[in-house]
Amino acid sequence: MAEASNAGVGSRIESSLQSHSTRLPNAYSRSWSILAVAWIAYFIDLFMRYNIPTVIPVLRREHNWSAATVGWIDGSFLIAYAVGQLPWGIVSERWLGARWTVTIGTALIAISSIVFALHIDSIGLAIVARALIGLGAAAVWVPVNPMLARWFSPKLRGTQTGLLAMGGALGTGAGGAVMPFLLTGSVSIFGLTAIQSGFIWSALPGILMIFVVPLVLRDTPEEVGLESLDGKHVPSSMAAQCASRDHTSFRQYMRHSSSPYILTASYTGFIACKYFVWTWFAAFLVSSYHIKIANAGLLWAFVAAVPAALCQPLAGLASDRIGRSKALQASLSGVVVLCLLFVMYSMTGPTQIPPWLVISTAVVFSIFVNMWVIVWPYTTTLFPTSVAGAIGGFMNTVAQIVGALAPILSGYLIDMTGSYTPVFLSGAICALLGFCAARHLPKD
Repeated sequence: MAEASNAGVGSRIESSLQSHSTRLPNAYSRSWSILAVAWIAYFIDLFMRYNIPTVIPVLRREHNWSAATVGWIDGSFLIAYAVGQLPWGIVSERWLGARWTVTIGTALIAISSIVFALHIDSIGLAIVARALIGLGAAAVWVPVNPMLARWFSPKLRGTQTGLLAMGGALGTGAGGAVMPFLLTGSVSIFGLTAIQSGFIWSALPGILMIFVVPLVLRDTPEEVGLESLDGKHVPSSMAAQCASRDHTSFRQYMRHSSSPYILTASYTGFIACKYFVWTWFAAFLVSSYHIKIANAGLLWAFVAAVPAALCQPLAGLASDRIGRSKALQASLSGVVVLCLLFVMYSMTGPTQIPPWLVISTAVVFSIFVNMWVIVWPYTTTLFPTSVAGAIGGFMNTVAQIVGALAPILSGYLIDMTGSYTPVFLSGAICALLGFCAARHLPKD
């Protein structure tokens, strides 16, 4: 009788807990305001990352820079961005939290941008300043993802990630579209050159966000008396896996599981390909089709940002509904095919390939290459959020290091061959390797 009574009590407790869990929403109202501020911070992050590619011709003309020099200046950002991923992920989860990590990172972006503007005449100092901007930018995406995983349930994980990524896509476009005008038509500051003044003006939104971020972001819902939504509404098929994984450390995952490395290889395919193509696409239009720099910048901004801004939330939503595995493999295979089309366009030449066809292909390429957003929900569904920052940091470190090498390597390839063909071909190879890795990720 006692055993039966205990079993009945246990059953009622379990039923009560399940009822409590099901009453939790997929997101709180505050979840969306936190996502909005994270969105703006990521917008600024990508703005500062892509505020150089469309003004490469201006910088080369004004400062007599070779393509390799541009590659090192732009690559220094990417190298520091890559190196900073894992440390910021660990610091955020163990000590500072995403709130203060993002604040410090945003401050470093803004201050270093001003230093870059003041010392752009010195290649060495410009490289150091761009590296510090990259280090600050590394403190945004990786810390924010585990934080948002606590504010949104797994049912909205892809959608939430897609919306956050949309901020970066629009930041990419804004950086590409606005910088040519800032560098040629902005109001001079303290008697500085137009180029210096333009880069300083671009740093002002970051300065404002230094004060906004700590006012709005909160690391966990528990800080404001709410319950964490991480792990709520997990499908029953994943329940056992989630229960066992929560006590596994970052080191154990890295030593005994292949999933972090497979995930990293898949993500790297997207990022490396993206940097090979987008770093030089505006310059390719100027060189091959003799398009004016400002117009090429606007075209680059459109194809790099608008399709991404539209497709990334939809890609995240679709991954929540139909599964990430199939979508991931389809997107990477599309990236490979489209990169090979760029190779053909570069080899054939502008006399046979009209510019409208190149731009149209770039729009479709932008849709596929920006579906990298599908990879990130894996970091908080395959692994607990307590290690997601570190695993996401490792994944982004490797991907961004390979990506950082892209403008440097491609700069030398362009100087040696005078052609963009090997650059686009390198991007296709990276995407193909990513596709091969994605085939080994767990099925949905």
